[in-house]
Amino acid sequence: MKYFKVFFCLILFIFVGVAGCSSKEEVTSINTVDVKKLKEHSGTYVGDNSNVVSIGALPGGETFKEIDLHNKTTKITYGTKTGSLSEDETLKYWLDGKDTLEKNFLYNAIYLTILIPNAKGYSFKIDDQKFSVSREEMEQFISKNIQALPHNNELFDKEKTQQFINNKEKINKAVKSAAIRQQFFKKVPIVEK
Repeated sequence: MKYFKVFFCLILFIFVGVAGCSSKEEVTSINTVDVKKLKEHSGTYVGDNSNVVSIGALPGGETFKEIDLHNKTTKITYGTKTGSLSEDETLKYWLDGKDTLEKNFLYNAIYLTILIPNAKGYSFKIDDQKFSVSREEMEQFISKNIQALPHNNELFDKEKTQQFINNKEKINKAVKSAAIRQQFFKKVPIVEK
């Protein structure tokens, strides 16, 4: 009987441990972005709050805390929200020392430029790090490093936008290139607040 209780407690402990670990939320990275989800939100405009929340499909989307759309600028704050990620896990993801912050900010700015053609700028904030860039600066970066960006009105055409979104490899290559990122962030730096 004593062994049965010990065995039962051991099984219960293992079950609780496995259940706790398996429910852990994974944060989307550049490599795990589901382009199909992004395509669903192509041709979004700043006034369409429900579609602007497509940022949840972008890297770090699970840590998106709030969005502000005043003055046609998409301002996104990342941080801890109700969910399975703690503040430490959230900050560890963003500020891991492996350029994740730079890569994600640039990647998200590229896709928001494509997905929200009428936005005038994009701003991202996590902890005390902030990055803001105008639409014009992003259009120049995309046209120079990935491919010529269609005119704003053409980006409202879902088919044209989706064709551009299919350039995931070129976008990933530009974002992961340390030289390209260094050149970009020299012009548009991440600032500490």
